Amino acid sequence: MNPHQSPCTSERRTAGFTVVETAVALGILGIGVACVIGTLTKMNAIAATSRNISGAYAAVMSQVDLFESLGPFNPQSNPQQIPRDATHNPPLYDMTVGTHTIGYLDPTTNTVSNQWPIYQYSDPNGNTILVKGTLTIQVTDISNADAPKTYRAIVTISYDYGNHTLANGNPYTFSMSALRTSDS
Repeated sequence: MNPHQSPCTSERRTAGFTVVETAVALGILGIGVACVIGTLTKMNAIAATSRNISGAYAAVMSQVDLFESLGPFNPQSNPQQIPRDATHNPPLYDMTVGTHTIGYLDPTTNTVSNQWPIYQYSDPNGNTILVKGTLTIQVTDISNADAPKTYRAIVTISYDYGNHTLANGNPYTFSMSALRTSDS
């Protein structure tokens, strides 16, 4: 033992962390926790956006399936045979040339609305949030003289999510197109 050093001094140097070491460790831990929370928040936002896109896809695809299958579809006949819902406002389907807002028939209330359900979820406070959108179909006659009557439909759904829009201020949109020729 060094005669100039007391036994208490050597024990103090080896007994625990200094204040600087503790502050550095807490700083590193804080940065790690902030990164994890930020990552989890971003992952949750991506999951919510994906759920909304899946719901939008289902709504648009149901209208594309209807456009491709509902009949009779004979635009060249006289009178034309083009499926169009004349009993509901907005119509549940309309395959005539033009741009149409398509209605949604709520099976629980049997009422027609111009707002399609995209996704429903419950927030942390227990409130039920329903993301809704407007579905439109733009039908164009793309026939030429040498081919049978051919129609193109572009089905689009537009929606806001959590009172958010895209960076340019426009709502979120999802579109698909389909072609259909005459049944006969």
